[in-house]
Amino acid sequence: MGGLMTDYPPILILRLEGPMQSWGLKAKWDIRDTGEEPSKSGIVGLIGCAMGYSRNDPRLVEELDKNLRIGIRIENPGEISKDFHTINGVLPTAEGKFKGSDGEPTTIISIREYIEDASFLVAIEGPGQLLYKIRDAMEDPRWPIYLGRKSCPPTRPIFETITQDYGSIDDVLAKYPWSSYTCEVREKYPEELKCIVEDHNGPYMRTDRVQKSPVRMYGIRNVRIFKIKAPIMKEDTCTSLD
Repeated sequence: MGGLMTDYPPILILRLEGPMQSWGLKAKWDIRDTGEEPSKSGIVGLIGCAMGYSRNDPRLVEELDKNLRIGIRIENPGEISKDFHTINGVLPTAEGKFKGSDGEPTTIISIREYIEDASFLVAIEGPGQLLYKIRDAMEDPRWPIYLGRKSCPPTRPIFETITQDYGSIDDVLAKYPWSSYTCEVREKYPEELKCIVEDHNGPYMRTDRVQKSPVRMYGIRNVRIFKIKAPIMKEDTCTSLD
């Protein structure tokens, strides 16, 4: 963005858009849920994927989770839908035995939740050198990037910009122009946008996956949740049909 030169630290801005996203809160066994917005662990995992870090790589915690602070603005909340998957065959049980070992087929129904047609603006604070390293990885990812699950590819480049025009994450969320996701959303321009900002002293709590755990475990992060007046929209290509 243009404007006067400032001495503000850099802030990395990402935009997460796609036909489906899924950011698990407490997913386990046959149920894979999703939150209404991306979790910090989900965004850290997305960044780690772009940087080529495996799921149990300690850099996910030591380099990314501990050094990055994240804020999210819900540009378009989308709608949560449920999908039902079936798994057939001889399946192991917790006791080490097998279902269906008598030759009879065994079926498990797995419930998976997705957010449809959502858009999220993500503002990230951290050491400048690390933010530029993340930018480079986003522009040339080591592994394919997806929005929470491998079945959820983005529909546009995730990297938006690195800016020094804003003094804080809150400043970005309040002032960075809202960009419509579709022409239909453009016609329903919202008066307010919901924001969630990571804050150790925040009054609200969000369930989030523990990155350093080798198994699927979840903890709590403190956040602030508030609404801002929707900033002036960027120019778009929507044209009137009148």
